[in-house]
Amino acid sequence: MAEKTKSRRNGRIELLRFVFAFIVLLHHSRYLLGDDNCYFLGGSLGVEFFFIVSGYLMMNSVDRIVASKSYNTIPVDKNLANETVSFIKKKIRAVLPQFPIAWFIGLIAVIILNHMTFRQALVEFVQDFWELALLKMTGIFYGGLDGVIWYISSMLICMTILYPLLRKFPHMMRKIWCPLIALMLLGSMCIVDGHPRNPAKIYGFIFKGNLRAFAELCIGIWSFDIVRKIRNVNWTPIAKIIFEIMQLAGYLVAIIYMYYDTPGKYDYFFLMVMTISIMLSFAQVGIMSDIYNNRFCMVLGRFSTAMYFSHIYYAQNLNMILSDSLSKQEKTLIYVACSFVTAFVVEVLALLYKKVSPTIMRGLKAILVDSKNEKDN
Repeated sequence: MAEKTKSRRNGRIELLRFVFAFIVLLHHSRYLLGDDNCYFLGGSLGVEFFFIVSGYLMMNSVDRIVASKSYNTIPVDKNLANETVSFIKKKIRAVLPQFPIAWFIGLIAVIILNHMTFRQALVEFVQDFWELALLKMTGIFYGGLDGVIWYISSMLICMTILYPLLRKFPHMMRKIWCPLIALMLLGSMCIVDGHPRNPAKIYGFIFKGNLRAFAELCIGIWSFDIVRKIRNVNWTPIAKIIFEIMQLAGYLVAIIYMYYDTPGKYDYFFLMVMTISIMLSFAQVGIMSDIYNNRFCMVLGRFSTAMYFSHIYYAQNLNMILSDSLSKQEKTLIYVACSFVTAFVVEVLALLYKKVSPTIMRGLKAILVDSKNEKDN
């Protein structure tokens, strides 16, 4: 058996992060192969998994603060702004330094694959540099090299609104407002488009992706109390077997749907199925739950972040150099290999950066900051 970890992270969720990130990667093979030959043409629904999980984890963070001993001694308004900023910074740090490293490697790949001149490369860099600010879904910046970063941008925007509301009105938000908001936003997207996908579409003055993120983060928040109730019951082995089958079947039918179908009204049914499976996974009531809490699943979960940030450059540009005579399978294998190798390089460079950055920062501080006068002031 693999070595157990002492991490608070949920091993099954971490493994599923990798699975759904890989499905998104295969979905983007549509740029390389065309829609008719694409693997997982409906794979963009995999992003729903990440939003729901993020909403649950945000509510979990709020609940720990509310339950802490210091909560009743400090007025919630006093430090709410600073606390919200701290929470958002933590979320940004979760994608650092992987995202900027993957972005610069992707930029180099795009320059090479498109045979750009120095001038063209410089223009590309200047045009897309602001993508690193994670502001894409505000509308101030649009385009960029890494189309998948919309997910992080929308998540941060919506969390910045939701977090202070959760802190100030934790019970009202998760019991009343969040489920209502989720239903209203998902319903509006169903009326207009019949599905929640296509995040770059503009609804009046806001990207559809922001509404999608807000609704599904709210689903994750709403599921928090349900998960806690399920977890607190002393279930029999038979019940645990049933729960294991339910969540595995839920993920499986959602994945099959993503493989065969394009966006449509059925998205909402499979979104519900996926939500039920996610709740059971967080409750850890399945008979096999403990098996997933091992180092291998944790490593895959971490690797999924780098993989998510590293693939789109190849999906959109490999055809510049690949021969038309290559089969669908050969092109896909090259695409996946390039994405995985890049993700591995990103992880290695991220680890190196974390080791050397404290030394670099101390050196820069010694050069740029007059510590003697700073103490006197």
